[in-house]
Amino acid sequence: MNFFTNIFLRHRAAGWLLVIVLSIPPLCGFVGYRIAEPLPAGWVSAEVIEELRATERQFKSNIPVVLVLESDNFFQKDRISALQTTAAALRKMDAVQHLTWMGDIPAINLRGNGRLLLPEVTNETSEQELAAARQALLKHPLAAENLISPDGRTVLMLIDVRQKKVVSDIRTVAKQSLQATDIRVRITGTLALYDLHDRALAGDHLRIQLLAYLLVGVLQMLIFRRPIAIVIACSGPGVGVIWSLGWLKLIGQSENELAKIILPVMILMIGFTDGVHYVLRLKQLRVAGASVFDAAHSALTQTGPACLLTSLTTAIGFGSLMLSQSDMIAGFGRGSAIGVIVTFLAVVLVSPLLAVSWPGRRMHIEEHPEPLARLMNRLVAVIGFSSRNARMVMICGVLITVGCLITCTRLIPDERVSDRIPHQSEEWQAMHHCDENVGGIRSLKVMIRWPDKASQSEIWSVVRQCEDLISAQPLLGRPMSIRTALTVIKAADRHQKLIFANRLPDSLKEQFYRPSIQSTVVVSRMQDLGFATLNPVINQLKSELVHIESSNPGFEVTILSDVILEGKIVSQMIVEMMQSLAMAAVIIFVVLAVSFRSWQIGLISIIPNVMPLAVSGAVQYLTGGTLNIAGTCSFAICLGIAVDDTIHYLHHFRKERQCGHTAFVANQNAFITVGSALMLTTVVMTAGLGTVLTSQLPTHVSFAAIACITLLAALPADLLFLPALLTLFPGPETKRNDQLQPHGSTVGESLTERTT
Repeated sequence: MNFFTNIFLRHRAAGWLLVIVLSIPPLCGFVGYRIAEPLPAGWVSAEVIEELRATERQFKSNIPVVLVLESDNFFQKDRISALQTTAAALRKMDAVQHLTWMGDIPAINLRGNGRLLLPEVTNETSEQELAAARQALLKHPLAAENLISPDGRTVLMLIDVRQKKVVSDIRTVAKQSLQATDIRVRITGTLALYDLHDRALAGDHLRIQLLAYLLVGVLQMLIFRRPIAIVIACSGPGVGVIWSLGWLKLIGQSENELAKIILPVMILMIGFTDGVHYVLRLKQLRVAGASVFDAAHSALTQTGPACLLTSLTTAIGFGSLMLSQSDMIAGFGRGSAIGVIVTFLAVVLVSPLLAVSWPGRRMHIEEHPEPLARLMNRLVAVIGFSSRNARMVMICGVLITVGCLITCTRLIPDERVSDRIPHQSEEWQAMHHCDENVGGIRSLKVMIRWPDKASQSEIWSVVRQCEDLISAQPLLGRPMSIRTALTVIKAADRHQKLIFANRLPDSLKEQFYRPSIQSTVVVSRMQDLGFATLNPVINQLKSELVHIESSNPGFEVTILSDVILEGKIVSQMIVEMMQSLAMAAVIIFVVLAVSFRSWQIGLISIIPNVMPLAVSGAVQYLTGGTLNIAGTCSFAICLGIAVDDTIHYLHHFRKERQCGHTAFVANQNAFITVGSALMLTTVVMTAGLGTVLTSQLPTHVSFAAIACITLLAALPADLLFLPALLTLFPGPETKRNDQLQPHGSTVGESLTERTT
């Protein structure tokens, strides 16, 4: 660092030239050049989703969009007429592949002739006909708890479309057609929820970043109060954010969900912490009488190595996410690691260069201690308590860490659709309403494929067995199949005779039965209960379906559901990230041991760095009991961030020990000199990440909450438990043993004297 500082501070033109060179790759990203193709930033890869959708498209029972209609009494002439008009208008839309509602259910005789249970409303339609239709539909297997709620107050229109962009058009058409009635219109369904997610993400993107930047600016003014100090402290992080955003575009990750909102805020906070450490040390040296150049040079050589080490460990924490199989998680980790490194370079180049330039020479230096320094002098008693009771403090720290880790082992991997969308939205409320009244909007399908020589009785037997298995599960809705569809035929035991399937309208038959591809499907509704709740049910179904296959040679029986796909991927990703977290933790502690040339230091750093993660995991368990992808990501990232405080404290403690001070005095001096910066950076980073708590997306709120808890827990871990460990295991002194500093003196004075 001394060699680097001498070159670029003594030859400032070379320093600014390096800044320009480092700006070239981000600039290429901003102008549109890409070294990697942009990837869709979903939790699940597009290929996997398309494979599932291709299988589902073989039947017409898909419901990516659901119109949820509510009224006290639908079966009045004006309301039924409006519903029929709405269905007709929606079917005319080019993007609508298929629409199903209660008005489509027929009553068919053996000749294939029939009528709709809900008659087309005309002037001659009587109230008695509508009342009879209501009674018939509430009892019909295809309508009850599927297209109409048991109390008759909720009616669903199930719409199959392929594009998210038409969701708003469907909502508009429905509301316009029903505006003359008192029917309440809401829209939901998986596609509508994804569309909502994208809109919320776009809305959060700029707002949260601007809020974070404004907050940092206000905090800068409160901390440094002088414009020049603010410019020097903010210039490096600001350039780092710009470089990071350019690199995101360059590597094709600019649309990554996590990177788009969370990464700029985190990079700003990380860069700002380095800037705060540098400017605070710069001001201390200037107060001690150092010249502008000597202060800028010494501040960088003193804080630079610690900032380099913190950037390295933070990049390792981010980089561990690159091992994930998810493109979004791996891309986020890659972009974050690059962002941390380029931001470090921006801080150690731009801020010192400004400090020795004309504006930096005009920076106002106050002779009297700043309020925060005075506060740290008053809080120095914390070091006294920690040192006098070092063994007790260490034991308490170990017990807290172990207890929280044991609690963390009870966390259950889980993910729900409702965890990824705003709960105040129309789509979420409509989904919740469906969960309570019509068995939910999520579906589980049992796909049955039969061999060439299978008889109709064999097919029928397998379908019936699958229906019985689904009916036995209380968390699944009533099963529907070709047998259910056959109930529209007026004949005795019609649902027992597959031969009647040819009498059904194609639009109804193809929802469940495709003899041309030797396949049929049994469909059941599910509530959005989460993978952790539904997984035991699904696993039990799978094991029982294996028995059906073995007893019916040639038949293939498989389960299809978004829940299964999401659950499998979520579990896999969480396991991957926990393994990556463990690997990153080992690497970080090895890096610390090597950097400080002491395995003892590496071991000592374990407790103050594991404790914040353990505490946040325990809080996560107590507040929800489950662990989602966003929470796991925050653990990996916060490990690297939490280590930063430990590194700065250890770095200064070692310097004090090299001056020959006792462990107690070294802890005192480190507490006052570094502790103020640690408190400032913790407040700033917590406040900055706290802006993400205003996000509309629960995943981002979960990420930010865990990150803030981790950062807040890291402060006492580094300023209370770490000093106790260093008191018990101080390492060797290298110069002389100073006498214990009297409690009445101020460490700030001794620091000033040594600096002078």
